[in-house]
Amino acid sequence: MFYRLRILVLLVVPALFATFVVGSRASSGVPNAEPTFQIVSPITSEVFTRDVTPEIARDLHMNQTEGVFVDDVRPSPLRAGDVILSVNGTRTSCDVDLQTVLAQIPAGEAFMLEILRNGQIETVTVQRATAPVAVLPGMYTARGISVESLSTQNGVTVAEVELGTSASNAGMKRGDIILEVDGHTVHSAEEFQQFMRQLNNLDASLRVRQADNHVQVFVLPSQP
Repeated sequence: MFYRLRILVLLVVPALFATFVVGSRASSGVPNAEPTFQIVSPITSEVFTRDVTPEIARDLHMNQTEGVFVDDVRPSPLRAGDVILSVNGTRTSCDVDLQTVLAQIPAGEAFMLEILRNGQIETVTVQRATAPVAVLPGMYTARGISVESLSTQNGVTVAEVELGTSASNAGMKRGDIILEVDGHTVHSAEEFQQFMRQLNNLDASLRVRQADNHVQVFVLPSQP
């Protein structure tokens, strides 16, 4: 059975270890099917895999017909002829095993592939791709900050910051992600507004992840 995999590759270090981002999807088993998993990085590659047959095992001098044979790669740190033996130490005897293990790995989490290449066992470190984050409709405003909900994660995205407000003066910007209000995790824009209303005339402490991925705490004074 053949599977088509579209891969975006980022080779971080040479030799045996490479880091790239992988996402997983079910495949219909037809050569032109949707990608089975993705690696997110600068260039796009397609990887075709199939189960290790007795003939392949014999040609590669393998004792058992286990693993997932990389039939073709265009291009990738993986090479045509590689055999994926395990994911995070869990043996992958066939493509079904590979998909089962990948399905259990959360988006954004790093994991290790053990592969057989030219008779040698090598290790490749990869990372699952995160699902695309979409901004949901509905904007709520509090203390000069307008926020919108995110589809795939906690926190709300800052859509606008009114100039001259304490938030603007403190350095909050459009695109920042507000993670918490006074220690409470924010799950939606509506929840953000509710938390801010509950604070009423009290100062509001916001835990915010900014564009450089640094997390800072902004304390916004109550409005007169």
